[in-house]
Amino acid sequence: MATRNRRRTSRTTAIVVVTAMAALGAACGSSGGDDSAANDGAGDGGSGDTVVLVTYDSFALPEKAAAAFEERTGATIEVVASGDSGSMLAGALLTAGAPDGDVIFGIDNTSVTVAGSEPLLHDHVPDAAGDLDADLAAPGDLADQLTPVDTSEVCVNVDQQWFTDHELDPPQDWDDLTDPAYADLLVVESPVNSSPGLAFMLGTVQTQGEDGFEEYWQRLADNGVRVAPSWDDAYYNDYTVSGGNRPLVVSYASSPPAEVVFSEGELTEPASSVMEASCVTQVEYAGVLAGAAHPELAEQLVDFMLEPEWQAELPLANFVYPVTDVELPEEFLQWAPRPSDPIVVDAVEVGESRDTWIEQWRSVME
Repeated sequence: MATRNRRRTSRTTAIVVVTAMAALGAACGSSGGDDSAANDGAGDGGSGDTVVLVTYDSFALPEKAAAAFEERTGATIEVVASGDSGSMLAGALLTAGAPDGDVIFGIDNTSVTVAGSEPLLHDHVPDAAGDLDADLAAPGDLADQLTPVDTSEVCVNVDQQWFTDHELDPPQDWDDLTDPAYADLLVVESPVNSSPGLAFMLGTVQTQGEDGFEEYWQRLADNGVRVAPSWDDAYYNDYTVSGGNRPLVVSYASSPPAEVVFSEGELTEPASSVMEASCVTQVEYAGVLAGAAHPELAEQLVDFMLEPEWQAELPLANFVYPVTDVELPEEFLQWAPRPSDPIVVDAVEVGESRDTWIEQWRSVME
């Protein structure tokens, strides 16, 4: 992971990076406008149909890929955003069998087993799914209903300049986060509301073991960890890169290149690096909703999500890694190399124990 080799004032870095990350948030929330533009041409030489994609608020539709899908099928993609990924899945379960859309995207490996609790999904496996890494597959019968589309790692992000200025080596592992040398420096998100917060919690369960995770949480609490309600609160309000007072934040391995991409030339390298030992893998899935109004188009869209056009656009549209072998942009190659040994959680075990673990977390941390 690249780090800064020249000094900047904290204020300058904060202004640039807040602007950059705010631009990222705006991009992720602007898909509705893009859809309207796409729908204007729905009847040009095609079926004029619309396939509805149910997803979470921060999803950014890959525009070029969406246009290629329309050219191929004659159908436009309408995005229906439903809060964060947890709210999206909860809403979909409430309307199972009579869905608000045709395809759902954004169920991840920390919540995938919940999707099997209702007749939510229609069986469909793209031909191209057979070429994917088997470790990405959803568990059990859900592998016939959910297709891996992208992956990412949730990691502790580190403000490198802050640690240089304070003549302190950044933390390297889980135990360091409880060391008094790093007291009051870390902000995490609540696993109750936040997907990265849930991934961080699951990482502690995996690494500390069944007999040790609660004691580890107590050590975190005693060391002054702050628990924020959401990623936005943690990153924009508390992280020193954004002008806060915590130089360690739970975010993503792909957050550093986002700082550069959305700085409009103000930054030539990211302010942040990642603590690689903390990285927890997330896999996001897409599936055809049972009772979809356009089931054939829904299947075509899920298939298309594994096509090179869609996969290649994901890194700079949503700052995630593709699941197929497409070329990564230079920003990812330079500032977001894949962690060499990320933590991989067992989706079935998570499904069995997640609610219990969250309640235990709340009793210690919140």
